[in-house]
Amino acid sequence: METTESTRNLAVLLPVLLLLLLPSAYRKGRSVWAAAAALEPTPIDTTDCDLLGCGGSYDCYGNGWVNYLPVRTGDRYNIPLSPFHVGASTQQGQPECLLGTAKNYLPWVTVDGRLTVRPGPHALDLSNLRLNDVALPTLVQGVRALVPLEGVLHLSMAWNDLTLVPAPTLKRFQNVRLLSLAGNSFTEFSNETAAYNRLPLLTKLRVLDMRNCSLSTLPDAFFKNVNLQYLFLAHNRITTLPAEIFYPLRSLLHLDLSNMDTRRTGEERIENPFMKLIAGLDLHQDMFYPLVSLVFLDLSNTRLEYQAFIALRSVQRRVKYVSYCNIGLPAIVDYLFLSKSIEMLDISYNVGVAQSLHSASFTLLAGSLEVLYFKDSMVQQLNWLAPLQKLRVLNLRGNILRMLHRKSFANLSNLEQLDLSYNYISAWNQQILTATDALQSVNLRNNSIVILTTDMLYDFSRLSAMGLGGNTIQCSCNYVKFLRNIMHNRTDVAGAYTISAEPLIVGKRGSSQVSSKLSLQHVQLFDYDESEYLCMNFTSNQKLDPLELEDCKIPEDELINSELPGVQENGAEPSKNYTLVYILVSVAVSFLILTGVGLFYYWFHIKYFFKIMKNSAVLSFFNDDKLYLDKSGLLKEADFHYDVFVSYSNEDRNWVLDYLLPNMEGVSQINLCLHERDFEVGYGILENIISCMDRSRCLMLIVSESFLLSHWCQFEMHLAQHRLLETRRDELILVLLEDIPKRKCPKTLSYLLKTKTYIKWPTKSVNEQALFWKRLHKTLLTSKA
Repeated sequence: METTESTRNLAVLLPVLLLLLLPSAYRKGRSVWAAAAALEPTPIDTTDCDLLGCGGSYDCYGNGWVNYLPVRTGDRYNIPLSPFHVGASTQQGQPECLLGTAKNYLPWVTVDGRLTVRPGPHALDLSNLRLNDVALPTLVQGVRALVPLEGVLHLSMAWNDLTLVPAPTLKRFQNVRLLSLAGNSFTEFSNETAAYNRLPLLTKLRVLDMRNCSLSTLPDAFFKNVNLQYLFLAHNRITTLPAEIFYPLRSLLHLDLSNMDTRRTGEERIENPFMKLIAGLDLHQDMFYPLVSLVFLDLSNTRLEYQAFIALRSVQRRVKYVSYCNIGLPAIVDYLFLSKSIEMLDISYNVGVAQSLHSASFTLLAGSLEVLYFKDSMVQQLNWLAPLQKLRVLNLRGNILRMLHRKSFANLSNLEQLDLSYNYISAWNQQILTATDALQSVNLRNNSIVILTTDMLYDFSRLSAMGLGGNTIQCSCNYVKFLRNIMHNRTDVAGAYTISAEPLIVGKRGSSQVSSKLSLQHVQLFDYDESEYLCMNFTSNQKLDPLELEDCKIPEDELINSELPGVQENGAEPSKNYTLVYILVSVAVSFLILTGVGLFYYWFHIKYFFKIMKNSAVLSFFNDDKLYLDKSGLLKEADFHYDVFVSYSNEDRNWVLDYLLPNMEGVSQINLCLHERDFEVGYGILENIISCMDRSRCLMLIVSESFLLSHWCQFEMHLAQHRLLETRRDELILVLLEDIPKRKCPKTLSYLLKTKTYIKWPTKSVNEQALFWKRLHKTLLTSKA
C-alpha cells in the first residue's frame, strides 16, 4: 500500500519537476513590452541583485508595473509624480497615494507570485502549485536531486495552500536573497507549531514578500534569524504587532505596512457596533526605534488606532519617503516629523488634519521636504506653506481652497509642480506666482474660475504646461486672447514627472533673465478638449466656442507684445498725488468695516433694545383703569381665575396641546390660560395679555428658539418680568423645550435663567419625561395651595 502511494506521488512530482526547469516567465507568458525591454537591458551591477531581483546575469522581464526602485543602493527612488491627473483619484477602489503599491518595488515577481528573472539555477519558482504543508517538503526534496538548492537566489512559494511558515524547508536555501511567500494563509502561530513560528537562519536574505497572507499578527521573534533590507507586509489583517518585532532588522531600508484590513470580527465587534469606525492597527509607542536604517515607510490605507499615532514619533532620522495617506490621522503635530529628513511625504485623505494646520505645522521639515501630497483633506488655507522653502512638488487636489494669495507662495522659489485641481478657486486680481521662478506646471482643472484676469495671464506666462479644463469661464476677450495664443501648443501627453537629483532654479522659459514681455507661445495645455474649454454666456445661459466669437477681433500679436508690469516692492511708497486719497479711503473703509462688524456681533442686542423701548412706550399709553378687564386680579387676597398663564409661540402649539394641556388639566385639575382659548373676544390683544396675566396665579414661559423669534412672545416675557416686579409676585416658571445658544439669548431671558430655577423638557427618555411632569405638578400644586 505504501509503495502504491509513493508511486502515485512520484507520478505527480515528475511533471512538476519538468515544469520547474522550464523558464518561469514562459509558464504564464509575458507582455510584449517586457520582452522588448529585455532585448536592450540596462547595465546594472550584479551586486545589486538582492535589491532589484534583476542585475547582470539576473536580468528580469518585469512584472508589468513601473519600477520605482533606485538603480543602486543609496540612490534616489524613481517615483513618478504626475500633477497632470485628469481622472478619478482612486485606484481599484482605494485612494491613490504617492508611493504607489508594492508591485512597483517587486519587479522580480508578478502579481500572482511568478518569478520574472531569467531562468537558471539561481531561480526556483514553486508558486501557484496548490502545495500544502505536507506536499512542499516532498517536492523540495525531489527538486534537490536536480537543482543545487545552495545556488538558489530567487525563490517564490507564493499563492499555494500553506498554513504554516515553511521554516524547515527554507533552511535548505541558505543563499536565497529574494523570497516570496505571498498569497498563503498563515493564520495562526501556536506553541504546538513552534518550529514554524519564525524564519530560519538565512543570513543572505534581503527581500521578503509576505503580502496577502491573512496575517493578524506575527510572533515577536519571527525575524530573529534574518537581516532584511526590504519587507512587504501589505494587504494582511494585522491589528497589532509585538513591540520587539523589528529589533533584529537594524539594516531594514524599506517597510511596507500598507492596505491592512483592520476591521474587527467576532465578539469584539458584537460588543461595540461602532468598532469598525475606530478600529485600526495598534502599534507600540517605540515600534520604529530599532529601524535605524529605514529610508522608506508606507502606511497607505492602513487605519491606525487613535493611540497608535504616538508610534510615529519613533521613526528614525534617515527616513526620506513616507506615506501617511488615508490612515485616519487626526492632526498635524510636531512628533510626526521629528526625523527632520523626510523628502517625500503623503498625508492625503486625512480629513481631520486640516483643522489643526497653522503657520508652523511643517517647520521641522523646512530643510528637507521636496514633495508633498495633501489631497482630499478639506484644506482651506495655505499659510502653513511659508517654511517649506525646498518644496518642489505640491499636490493639493480635491480640497476646498477658494482664494489664492501671493504671500502663500512667497517663499516657494524652488516649486516646480503645483496641482490645485478640483478645488473651489476663483479668479485672482494680483500676480501670485512672482516668486516661483522654477515653476513649470500648474493644474487648475475643475475649479470655480469664471473670468481670466490680466494678472492671471501674466502668471500663466511663467509656466511651461498647465490645465484649465472643467471651469465655467465667462466669454470675454481675455479668454479669447488666452486660447488663440495657446491653442497651437496643446499636448495630449500628461507628462509624468520624476523629481531630478538637483532642483531646477531658472528664470521664466529657461532664461537667466526674467522677461518683461507677456508671452504664451511656450505654454502647453495638457488637457485640451473642446467641450471643456467652451465659455459661458451668462445672459443667454449658453456655452459657446470662444474662438468663434464675433465681438473680439484681436490682432495676433496684441497679447504677445504686451508689457509685463513690474511687481511693486514691499517698501515702495505710493505716489504723493494719491497719498491723501488713500488715507481718506482707508479711514472710510475702516469705519465701515468696524461699523459692520459691530452691527454683526451686537445686532441681536440692538434689536432687543429697540423692542424693549417699543414695549415700554406701548405700556406707557395705558393706565390701570383701562388696562384690566377684571380688576379683582390686583387684589392681594382675591381668587385667581386661572392657575397658570402660558406664553408660547405658534410653532410650539402642538407640544402645548398634546403634552402640557392633558397633563395639567386632565391629570391635576390645574386650570391653564391659553390665548387661543381664553382671550375674550372684542378686546385688544394687549389688554387680554395684561388682564389674563394678572388673573393668573403663575406665569409659565415655554421657551424655544421660535419663542425668541416671536414679537408677541418677547413682549409677554418682558411684560411678565415687569408685572412681577410691580405686583411683588414671584410665581414665574420657565420651561425650556431646547437648548438656547448664548448668542441668541436676550438680556431679559438671561436674567431670568440666572435668577429662576427652570425645568428642561427631556426629548428622549420616557422615564425622564415622567419625572418632568412630577416636578411640574408639585410646583404648581404647591403654588395653588
